[in-house]
Order: sequence, then C-alpha cells, then structure tokens
Amino acid sequence: MAKVAALGSAEFIVGFQLAGIKDTFESGRDIMEKIKGIRQDKGISIVIVDENALMQLDEHDRMDIEESVMPVFLPLSINASQEGLRKMIIKSVGVDLWK
Repeated sequence: MAKVAALGSAEFIVGFQLAGIKDTFESGRDIMEKIKGIRQDKGISIVIVDENALMQLDEHDRMDIEESVMPVFLPLSINASQEGLRKMIIKSVGVDLWK
C-alpha cells in the first residue's frame, strides 16, 4: 500500500500529523540525510515537502528531488492555495484527488 509522508519544520508537519499521516519527518540541519532515508522506504510514494526546507539545498540536490518519480516530492508552501496544491498533485500523480 502506498504511503504519504511529510517533511519539513515542526510547524509544517503538525497539520499532517493531525490529519493522520504517520510518516512525518522534521527537517533539521542535514535534510539530505532525511531525504535519503525516505527514498529507502519503498512504501512511501508521495512526500509533501516544506518549500522552505527545499530552499536549504543546493540547486543540484533540489533538481534531483523535484524530478524524482518514486517517491514523488511535492513542494508546498505553508501559504499555498488549495487550487495550487490540486494542480501539483494532478501534475505529479496524474489523478485529480478532489473529484
């Protein structure tokens, strides 16, 4: 079964924890180590990532994550609109989950 995970600051992931997502990872100083660990978990299919955490990475690592297919990393800002999130999910997963 495919799992959804969240990666970001404590403020970012708390909402996902309250929504029932069990696989949450708080970004710290070494975010790439967290990402490597997430990639090793073959059960995780979608990772919602705090856009601010991604900005901590160098351009090469950021592009590698944004182009990842398994798992798909969805950058999300705390201020993102629902429509923006919907479009990102359709682009990444190919399915409109709001229907």
